[in-house]
Order: sequence, then C-alpha cells, then structure tokens
Amino acid sequence: MILMKSRRMQITGNMHLRLNWLLALLLATPVAAADFASIKAKRPELFHPKTGYRIDRQRAPTPDDIPAPAKGITAVEAAALLETGAIAIDVFGANQSRYDELDGTWLVKDPRQSLPNAVWLPEVGRGVLSDEMQAYFAQNLADLTEGDTSRALILFCVADCWMSWNAAQRATTLGYKDVNWFRLGTDGWLDEGFELEPVNPVPVNVD
Repeated sequence: MILMKSRRMQITGNMHLRLNWLLALLLATPVAAADFASIKAKRPELFHPKTGYRIDRQRAPTPDDIPAPAKGITAVEAAALLETGAIAIDVFGANQSRYDELDGTWLVKDPRQSLPNAVWLPEVGRGVLSDEMQAYFAQNLADLTEGDTSRALILFCVADCWMSWNAAQRATTLGYKDVNWFRLGTDGWLDEGFELEPVNPVPVNVD
C-alpha cells in the first residue's frame, strides 16, 4: 500500500515536471507575428480606407511584413546599415501628442533613449497627418538626406508600435527608395545587446 502510494506520488511529480517544462518552453518561444493582410481583414476599421495606414490603437502587435517598397529589418541589419551611413528616424510619440505653437518645441515628460545618432521626429507616424506635420516630416527628411532620395532610412519606434510602420510607408510616398522598417525598434535594439543614447525631439518650424 505504501509502495503504491509512493509510486503515485512519483508519477504525479513527474507529470508536474513535464507540465512545467512545457510551460517554460511555450513562454520562451516567441509568438509568430501575423501578416498585415490577416490583421486588416480582422479589424478593417483600424485602417485608412485609401492609404491603408493604421489610424487607431497604434500601440498593438505589428505585422511581420510591410508593403513594398519599404522592407523590414532586424536589429543586426539596422546596426549594419548605420555603419554604412543610414539615417535613423525615431517616430516615438510625444507625451501630449502636440508641440508648443509659440516656439515649436515638443511637450515631452520623460527623456527618450534611442539608437545612436538617431533623429527624433515625434508623431509623424500617425495614420492621418495635418498639413503642418506632413510638412515637418517631409522637410526634415529632405534636410537629413540633403535631397538624396537614395539615402538609406531606418524608421522605428518601440516594439508593438504601428507608427513606425505608417512612417516607413509615408517616406516611400515622398520618393525615398531605400526605406527600412525596424519593427522592434529600441526594444529589439536592447534585446540584441546594443546600447541606446539620449535624443531630443526636433522642434517644429512655426515661423
């Protein structure tokens, strides 16, 4: 009787070990991202009917693809592009989503850590931009590239942020030919063991 009880306890213990191992394996395995078409098919109201940009709930899991000619890249690929002179554009949103209309400075509460030498252009990844923000985005890209539309651009934010997905496509509509979407942004950069550095948002020209 004691042996049978001991045997049952051993079996139960082994089952718990196996279940814990399976649970740990599942948690350690990254969940594959859905493609854009399937996400849009499930929630079409979240996307602009003409441009296809995401217009609501920007902080949500992003797809594993992006419409051409923009292309997705990893942290390692982003690092390699930066070494060759690519321009990193951080589109992380401002805390209050607006700038001071008197001097054009952005109202941000916390400091932002970004990729090395990145340029922070807040809010340019919204699904719909005002004329002022469209001009802000276009002018800054023109200045940064010195009008060279073949310069490689890296558009990013943080993980689970559609604003970089929108901004990357918006850059292609402005004629830029080498647009790279870094899907995981600063989160993916840190996960790869790379370092971030402080960055300040570029003011809006209010003259």
